[in-house]
Amino acid sequence: MKVAIFGATGGTGIELVKQALERGHSVTAFVRNPAQLADKGDGLTVMTGDIHDVASVERCIQGQDAVLCALGARDLKKTMIRTDGTVNIISAMKQNNVKRLFVVSAMGVGDSWDSLSMINKLFFALLLKSTREDHEAQEAAVKDSGLDWTIIRPSGLVDKPRTGVYSVGENIRAKTSQISRADVADLILNNLEAQALVHKAVTITN
Repeated sequence: MKVAIFGATGGTGIELVKQALERGHSVTAFVRNPAQLADKGDGLTVMTGDIHDVASVERCIQGQDAVLCALGARDLKKTMIRTDGTVNIISAMKQNNVKRLFVVSAMGVGDSWDSLSMINKLFFALLLKSTREDHEAQEAAVKDSGLDWTIIRPSGLVDKPRTGVYSVGENIRAKTSQISRADVADLILNNLEAQALVHKAVTITN
């Protein structure tokens, strides 16, 4: 398949690029700094652009079969980059008649809030309030998009190897507070051509 990956230089995005190429997909990685994906490898096209620039987002999505969105921020400052970027992605997908969309969100967003422990609720409320607001608005835009979307809610992202062993479901409780970015990428790519998770927001945990 031909897939466009946004947030391709973040931790989860890099795993998506790596694993998609390993599976033989043709990948277009949308980045601000192409030097961060210097080792391109076969099957990878690196497109430089700004997620706030609708025209460059549209160019990236032209001719794609699916879009994988792993947008994020590197600090805790208030930002709506996930929401604003995803809105632009959705618009570009509609312009180019691309239907399949995966978006990486977070456990505790939307109707998964009640699956959090009290400690994690306090953590969200005190330290990640603006991040949660961004994710909430992002998910709302995705659910209202009319696309064939899937929202992935990791229980807590860490840089560990892919195991391929994890639990997935709607509003399930986390067995641990961690899931590797590599396993999140594994879940997405396993379902790239499947229909089981279309129009579902699922938690992944281990």
